[in-house]
Amino acid sequence: MKTLKNNKGFTLIELLAVIVVLSVVIAIGTTAVLPWVTNIRKGAFVDEANIFQDAASNLLNLYDLGSLSEPKEMSNDFQQNNGKYCITLKYLVDNDLIDKDVKYFEGEGHEYDGKIIIDTKSDGTVGRYSYTITMHNALYYIENVKGTVENNDVKDYENNGTFTCSASDVA
Repeated sequence: MKTLKNNKGFTLIELLAVIVVLSVVIAIGTTAVLPWVTNIRKGAFVDEANIFQDAASNLLNLYDLGSLSEPKEMSNDFQQNNGKYCITLKYLVDNDLIDKDVKYFEGEGHEYDGKIIIDTKSDGTVGRYSYTITMHNALYYIENVKGTVENNDVKDYENNGTFTCSASDVA
């Protein structure tokens, strides 16, 4: 009598072929997706930089309207001289103009740091300012960008730059 063989299932060769094909598809997909993810992260950093500039503008509007008084003494977080201001990102957070956790701005290895130098226009109109921003997070860095920040202004982070305000920033 002849025995029947159970031919159900896959052979080892078939399983290995499927694994190889899946590996190639994943490799191609990963190389296509990674630059896209990087671009999205840079875009988010650009949005944050522009939000910080808006917050600095709001801060100056509050000073102009008298609902917030400028600090009497200049510090590493705030400098002012003849219509020119230097404000750190931490100062904006400390004054509740940005909803970020302070841990991102303090301590060893903090994630965010930066400053915004604002020059008020000579016509004296409230809300008309020119901005220069320098900031970084854990991945990206922008240095002395005037006006609105764009994706091409963003560089990979290097640990350089001065992120505190000094009298020379407002001279």
